[in-house]
Amino acid sequence: MSNKTGKIITALLISIILNACGQSDSKLKAGSDGIEKSTYEVKAFHYDSLTIPFFFSELCKNHQRDFYLTDSTGFNAFCSDENVNPSDSSNISKYFTIKILHSIFTSHSASNCSRGDVTNIPYQWHWIEPNPRYNIYFASGRKLLKETKPPKEFSKYRSFADIDRTPYLFISDFVSQNLKYYSATCDTFSTFGWCSEREMAFIALLKLLGYEGKVIAEGNHSWSELSISFKLNTGHFQHFKVIVDNTFNRLNLEIMSEEDSVNWKTNIGSSNLAGWYNQKANSKVELDNIKTHLVSAKAMARIESEIVMYLDKKINER
Repeated sequence: MSNKTGKIITALLISIILNACGQSDSKLKAGSDGIEKSTYEVKAFHYDSLTIPFFFSELCKNHQRDFYLTDSTGFNAFCSDENVNPSDSSNISKYFTIKILHSIFTSHSASNCSRGDVTNIPYQWHWIEPNPRYNIYFASGRKLLKETKPPKEFSKYRSFADIDRTPYLFISDFVSQNLKYYSATCDTFSTFGWCSEREMAFIALLKLLGYEGKVIAEGNHSWSELSISFKLNTGHFQHFKVIVDNTFNRLNLEIMSEEDSVNWKTNIGSSNLAGWYNQKANSKVELDNIKTHLVSAKAMARIESEIVMYLDKKINER
């Protein structure tokens, strides 16, 4: 494909996405990639009384076109390499739903306070000595978590700092009205977690959005895998394994054969904790709590603002 042809296809796909989202393309003008960045503005959206799954679903729909502008190269390369139809609206929606949620949940490394580029969800080591979670305070009242008795569903733990942060706790903290936690090294933040806690929450949320996924645990690390069908240029569908690492900010897609698809369902890794991680990610209690939890208006505005700031920066860097 020539460079000129690639630019034409990019401009056409942007037009398709804009029209699918009910947005005018009047602010798009021909430039090096079909966009004159000085005229493009990321729209900030307002959300009213939404549960956790509905909020994140709407967030992804509203900013699908914006994220396309930041990663059209990656999406088009995937489509070109694997014969995936780049103009199919379902393909675009699947790819960028995963991309957006990964961008929200990820950190960059397995080091304390590492965060992603969109939200401040610091990575925090656990079950080591000294435990860095013992230095975290509740932002309101500045009481240490290690000095706080855990809620009854976590009664087997010595303190709130010792809790393994299961999906509902992780996500409900993230969408709480105010930032709940503070530490001298990580500043103020809404939620936190290391690899397994991030991936359990990620898979639980995506399950509620209709995606099939699981947590893989090997050795001392965990990541997420999803099984997603994309429509090919031939009109047929192909299963892909989507590997998402929300610790090291990695996202890869690999073709799965029919045999791979069958075996994929049972492979969760060799760690003896892999079963527990997937049990929690698929727990009816956890999922019901997430499904019915209303996101505070303040949290929706905060997360929307973080998304817009990130996109403005990325698009203006183009």
